[in-house]
Amino acid sequence: MKYILKSTIRNFIRKPATNLINLLGLAISLALVIILSVYCYSELTTDHFHKKGDRVYLLSKAGNQAYTPGVLKGQIDLSVPEIEVAVRVSGSWETPVFQVEGHEPVYSDILFADEGFFELYTCKFIEGDPLHSLNEPLMAVLTSEFAEKLFGKGPATGKTFKYNNDRLLTVAAVVEKPEGNSAISFNAVTNIETRKILHPNEGELTEWGWNNFQTFVLLTQTTRPEEASRKIASVVPEDQQKDYAGLQLIPVKKLYFSGLKLYGDGYLRCGDLRKVMILLMVASVVLLVALINFINISASQWHEKIKQTGVMKVIGARRPAIMYRIFTESFFVFLAALVLCAFLIGISMPFIRNYTGIRFNPQLLYSFPFILIALISTFFLSSVFSLIPAVRISSSKAIDNLKKAVSPDRRSSAFMGGLVTSQFVIAIVLIAFTGLVQKQVDFGSGNFARNQQQIVGIKLTQQLEQKKDVLKKLLEEKPEIKSISLCQYYPGKSISHWGLQMNVDGGKRQLDFDTFSADSEFLRLMGLELVQGRFYSDDFLSDEHKVVVKEAFVREHKIANPIGGTFNGWDGKLLEIVAVVKDFRYKPVNVPIVPLAIRNDGLASYCMVNLQTADFNSLHHLVRNIESEAAKLSPSFPVELSFFDQAVEQMYQSELQFRRTFTLFAGCSIVICCMGILAMSLFACQRRIKEIGIRKVNGATVSEVMAMLNKDFVRWVLIAFIVATPIARYAMNEWLENFAYRTTLSWWIFALAGLLASGIALLTVSWQSWKAATKNPVDALRCE
Repeated sequence: MKYILKSTIRNFIRKPATNLINLLGLAISLALVIILSVYCYSELTTDHFHKKGDRVYLLSKAGNQAYTPGVLKGQIDLSVPEIEVAVRVSGSWETPVFQVEGHEPVYSDILFADEGFFELYTCKFIEGDPLHSLNEPLMAVLTSEFAEKLFGKGPATGKTFKYNNDRLLTVAAVVEKPEGNSAISFNAVTNIETRKILHPNEGELTEWGWNNFQTFVLLTQTTRPEEASRKIASVVPEDQQKDYAGLQLIPVKKLYFSGLKLYGDGYLRCGDLRKVMILLMVASVVLLVALINFINISASQWHEKIKQTGVMKVIGARRPAIMYRIFTESFFVFLAALVLCAFLIGISMPFIRNYTGIRFNPQLLYSFPFILIALISTFFLSSVFSLIPAVRISSSKAIDNLKKAVSPDRRSSAFMGGLVTSQFVIAIVLIAFTGLVQKQVDFGSGNFARNQQQIVGIKLTQQLEQKKDVLKKLLEEKPEIKSISLCQYYPGKSISHWGLQMNVDGGKRQLDFDTFSADSEFLRLMGLELVQGRFYSDDFLSDEHKVVVKEAFVREHKIANPIGGTFNGWDGKLLEIVAVVKDFRYKPVNVPIVPLAIRNDGLASYCMVNLQTADFNSLHHLVRNIESEAAKLSPSFPVELSFFDQAVEQMYQSELQFRRTFTLFAGCSIVICCMGILAMSLFACQRRIKEIGIRKVNGATVSEVMAMLNKDFVRWVLIAFIVATPIARYAMNEWLENFAYRTTLSWWIFALAGLLASGIALLTVSWQSWKAATKNPVDALRCE
């Protein structure tokens, strides 16, 4: 073993350039594969840490609707013995403010849940009693990070804080956030009875029409989900049965990738399984490219190893010993790459986290099972990918090996060319896919409103809501402000979803749609295009309670004559449709197109201000001035300002994260591919050094020699482009199917990918070709 290690080091020093490329390529690829694998493992095992997770389910109605009425829990407790615990959970539609006396106020979410919540959701209690922490109203359980943010270091149990500058809540317990990934996230949890005190709504917990909760259930050990769902559906009143026809129980372990339709409860979040699968494929591709490099570089060194083998056979070495040596040398290379990979992960992880936003538990990297898997995988890969050279070299005859230098035959050259071509296929597919991802994200984040960069959004606090007309008047006095809109919409924020009876087409129909309130200026600010009817105006009192709907509203509900249709609003007043506008995006492009109704009923959660100054300094001064004016009207609540385009970008955070992650790792894969091509060009130039010398002596120019050396690589790129184009097209079409709004698949993406691949190949190879072509032919022939 010691002799083999010395021989491996000696061989490495003999050919430092190609061996260093091989080692770096393997190390970088292993680092990327490990990072992506751990991230994907963290995503795929979301909510697998719950102790009773095999029996915990979420109720979902037809169409993957997660919203259920509060009254359902009582019926389940009375009539469904197959369920041990039923828990209603709801987030807060508006982010509340928490404040401790003597400290700055803090915006944060809060979760309202029944007292059995922590029987279903597993987390470690640092302070307080797990069994009784949610038994009483106005008592809250905080995470350790949030407790420290509110109170500083030290025990928090028994301390109080103000909720929205109104009610006092007492800390009942402090918990530690679980190490595993979860679809359910929170900073604070309080009893469901607290919701009745803080946000009293008549009928919310007693009437079937109020679908404001998610209902989680813990089944008994012998109950099947299908049996429980039938029992739950049986307790629903007859007039509500239609909504529960597709009732199902979603396992909590599959909740993250269930594709639930969520409208405002920020505590629940869903992942995208296709993105995870794509990133896993990218990890596999990165590793494949590095392994192709390893095979090509090993193949280029076969003739030298055959000479060594001939010497070993002459002195008595047998075939098993020769194969053992080749396997061991390969394992040492892979092991060295694994050690270097650990170093690369350590120095690159902060950058990767900041750039891509991917998060996972770093302890996974240093756990014993993971280290064991890494070592076993290293041994397996080194064995499999050194098998062909080991068999070929060990089976050769000693006399033939020592007689003359062995050069790769036609079959070997074709095999190596095929491997290089496959690398170019991978590179072209990755470049094309990267271009499409960029195009789709740009398509999604654009065209939300005219001049997005010039719009500032002010979140209306409780005090600003009461003084919104005063705020608007103050802002209208500033000449730098072009227009002001008061509305309930802001990119990425919660939107109401209504289901009610509407008088349309001469009869009553049950319709479901998204809805928010906005003044007439909002319609102009968003650049909405009229299709039918007229826009309402704030100048006419008669236009109060008028409604504008999207084309999707008419199309999805198959309405023949929408103008004049009426329905009752939240305050019981009659709302009338006066216009239909062209479909426009107000949600991320991966969210299905749904009907939308924009109401003019005076409600507002945001104030959007359209600025007309382009100078950075004056813009900065104006924004600070607006913030100051708003803060004077809201002394008890912190005022939040944000630019509209930044809010849109935040709404597309998931897509941006995917784009950055995919682009970074695809780029690294292309770099590894270039390293392999460089190694192959080094080998090609060394193999043909005598030929180059003879050609130059006979009058060949530098350009002719470079063309001779480069033509094989150009041919490989051309073949790769022909193979890669249909593969890339199919993969890209499949990915675009995820989006309700999607960009077009342009021909220039494929052409650009082919040109870039050709450019990468020529730039990589030409440098080495130029060095070989400009070398003194006398030196080349003398070396031979």
